[in-house]
Amino acid sequence: MTAQIDLVNDRKERGQPAGEIITEVSRKGMRNAIIGACYKILSTSILTNGLMLIYMTALKLDGTTILLLLSLCNGVMAFSLIPCAHLADVYGKRRITLWGIALCGIGFVFIPLAAWVSAGMVVVLLGLGLALFGIGQAGQMGPWYALLAPIVPAFYRGRFFGAMRVSWQVCAVILAGLIALLLPRETSLPLLAGVLIVLGFSILPWGIYFARIPELERATCSTRNLPRDFGSILRSGGYLPFCAYLFIIALFTGGCLAMFGLVEKQVLGMDDSKVMILANLTMIGAVIGYYFGGKAVDRIGTKPVFLICHFGYGASLALFVMRDSLFLPPLYLLAVTHAVFGGLAAAGSIAFATEMLALIPAVRKSLSTSICTTMTMAGAALSGLLGAWGIRLGIFSESWTLAGGSRSAYDAVLMVYAVLIVLMTVTLGLIPSVVGRPDLRGGPTVV
Repeated sequence: MTAQIDLVNDRKERGQPAGEIITEVSRKGMRNAIIGACYKILSTSILTNGLMLIYMTALKLDGTTILLLLSLCNGVMAFSLIPCAHLADVYGKRRITLWGIALCGIGFVFIPLAAWVSAGMVVVLLGLGLALFGIGQAGQMGPWYALLAPIVPAFYRGRFFGAMRVSWQVCAVILAGLIALLLPRETSLPLLAGVLIVLGFSILPWGIYFARIPELERATCSTRNLPRDFGSILRSGGYLPFCAYLFIIALFTGGCLAMFGLVEKQVLGMDDSKVMILANLTMIGAVIGYYFGGKAVDRIGTKPVFLICHFGYGASLALFVMRDSLFLPPLYLLAVTHAVFGGLAAAGSIAFATEMLALIPAVRKSLSTSICTTMTMAGAALSGLLGAWGIRLGIFSESWTLAGGSRSAYDAVLMVYAVLIVLMTVTLGLIPSVVGRPDLRGGPTVV
């Protein structure tokens, strides 16, 4: 008690509100969450850092098949998040989290195995591995925000999510840099499979550290109450419009990084190390975006951050398509585009997490947060699937000209997304901006 009083007095002397106290339990929980997330990114980043794209290209898969497979994980996660979140509310958040991580490990095994099977089994094995990996990630992500909500104080959420994402993104940058140095111009399948196997071992410490995160709110919900609770969550003030907004943003941005990589590898003919370096610049941009995004959300709120993201996404996608028609050499423009896109995605994710935690009902947090995340994953999956579908049906020309330069079908998709994401600034009205407004925070309580 004396220690708490001293802490309050110390905060008053420094001009901080007396209520802004972080307990030792919260500190340890946040520390384990950050360390565990750093291990998690070593395996999950293969889908975004270019390694999986290079691996699938080495397996002689065509571009649309690669785009479909890279979208599969998000699609499976979108369908699995709500069931996993419900199980977490019924049986315990930490238990379902650990089962999800275990399933990620099982699914990851099939990915490098695809290098040693017949051509007809490659897509089957990759699809199975990515599907299991997606279900496992849903098991970990479904209760994730609900597990953190009682641990991370409301006044510290922007800074915490910023610090956590900066930490894991730095790890991802270092990893991608090391892989880029390791890969030659055209990497052999055994070497790529070996890298994947090594990264797979990082799933073990990921599970160990997440197991140390305390579950401060125990499961008390019953399965028979699911329809009633689901309806109550959707009726929460501002909740459904916010979910719709997240879906729209993900729909026009979620598949862009995969298309960046396909243009660089299959259209521009870049070597493996350059593709990895450009993907690494996306992560470096994300580190900066997480840092400044966390501070911006705490200072100016979420809606201004989302507004910046809309115009920034449109500009970066247009820059990518116009890569050989502007004042900088194409490689430099691609580097700038990757860094800016990564920074915008990072800042937007901070705003998303902060707004969501302020908006969700007081109970059934796993279920309510998973609905938001499901909409984001579904939008990201459809982003890649719609692009692949349009290209395969011939809606987008394989070769066309813009500003005197030759463009691909992937560029056509990116240009369409650039226009639509800017036009979608009109949907900013769907964000209730409950951050800092206790009268709107949390919606109705679900019993």
